[in-house]
Amino acid sequence: MRFADSVRAGLIILFSSVSFAAVADVVVSGAYVREPVPGRAMSAAFMTLTNNGSEEKVLVSANAPWADSIEIHTHMNDNGVMRMRQLQSLTIPAGESVTLQPGGLHLMLFGLQLPLEESLPLTLCFEGDECNDVQASLRSMHSMNGMHGMHGMH
Repeated sequence: MRFADSVRAGLIILFSSVSFAAVADVVVSGAYVREPVPGRAMSAAFMTLTNNGSEEKVLVSANAPWADSIEIHTHMNDNGVMRMRQLQSLTIPAGESVTLQPGGLHLMLFGLQLPLEESLPLTLCFEGDECNDVQASLRSMHSMNGMHGMHGMH
């Protein structure tokens, strides 16, 4: 191997590990997509994002090959009426976790390609063009409790 080739290979390994380390700071657990309401091509995704790094991470987008678009949403109380509101980003403070759950923060999924598979690839992208690929499981609405399973009715 020529010297230039070994330097190039070393740089590729160095930059690959630097990029991976930054993305690896955010650990995603419990990712799932709620089964859509029959006749509707929309749903929501939930998970816990844990930032094990020393700097905050900011989720700016999500995408999936099985959804036309994905938005970051929250619920807010507007004079006694719960309403969804789109967020442009979601900050995960250093050393903390943020949980996306029914009735709170979530990813709103639009234009679903039905039927959905049991395991769904999902890409979460953070500021600085760092992305994290995760697998979300599909959960039946029947397994969800109370009104939380009715989110797709909005």
